[in-house]
Amino acid sequence: MEEIYQIYDRIFKRIFNLSALAIINLINGLFGMNYPPDSAVYFCNKEFVGHKLSHRFADVIILINGDAYHLEAQMYKDSAIVVRVFEYGFQYAMENREDDDHLCFPEPIVIYLDTENKAPETSTLVLEFSGQGTFDFSVRNLVYQEEDLVELNRRKMVALIPFQLLKLKKMVKKGITKDTLKALQNLVENDILGSIKANFQVGNITRDDADQLIEMTNLLYQHICAHYEELKEAGEMKPLLDGAMELPLDKYRIQIDQLEAEKLRLEKENKELREQIEKLKK
Repeated sequence: MEEIYQIYDRIFKRIFNLSALAIINLINGLFGMNYPPDSAVYFCNKEFVGHKLSHRFADVIILINGDAYHLEAQMYKDSAIVVRVFEYGFQYAMENREDDDHLCFPEPIVIYLDTENKAPETSTLVLEFSGQGTFDFSVRNLVYQEEDLVELNRRKMVALIPFQLLKLKKMVKKGITKDTLKALQNLVENDILGSIKANFQVGNITRDDADQLIEMTNLLYQHICAHYEELKEAGEMKPLLDGAMELPLDKYRIQIDQLEAEKLRLEKENKELREQIEKLKK
């Protein structure tokens, strides 16, 4: 069971290695904002595990132009999730406070990824202060599988598209038939790959984003298939690494980063050398 949680956790984390453009569009879609594509994006996550937490799923805190957003992913409904969101938000507020008399919490949302969740629009935690009354801490919930695909694409939330594959679990439970296989083919080719292609063509994501989303979809597809006898011929799941998932294209990205770093180093050395030459001339 822990391995199952890990792959979804890692794919969710891996989404936030997409371009700033893709992340800005996702935040705009989730929170109803309108940040421009050139907005400043900053990830301020630190590993934080609260008291007695099990099956901890991905937490992501993002700053867009200085505004903080807290995204939490869940596979299944959890009655204690609002307490955890408050706990994490409080930890963030404490670590990033500018004044001792002011705590600023990030705006939270819980994203339920699986097909069998029935969560309310908001979850509320009542904070009671003796002698000062109560305060309702509300967290908005998004049940991903209940969202209309057309609406998700309109809101440019294609970064979450690999999780459309979780509908496959419900299909397979009903038995493998010609209709099931046809629905599966439509899910992969039209809903997922079609959405990725369309969003790339209109400029909502970069070409690299599209490649990464296709790779993540493929890895998640192999993982789900490996857990059903009827679909095991799809192939073996690649080994998982700690933290976010490493994808085949990563080795090229690492090489590019190394070359860019070497280029900057050489440019710096050349600049210093030119300055020394100018001093000698004088």
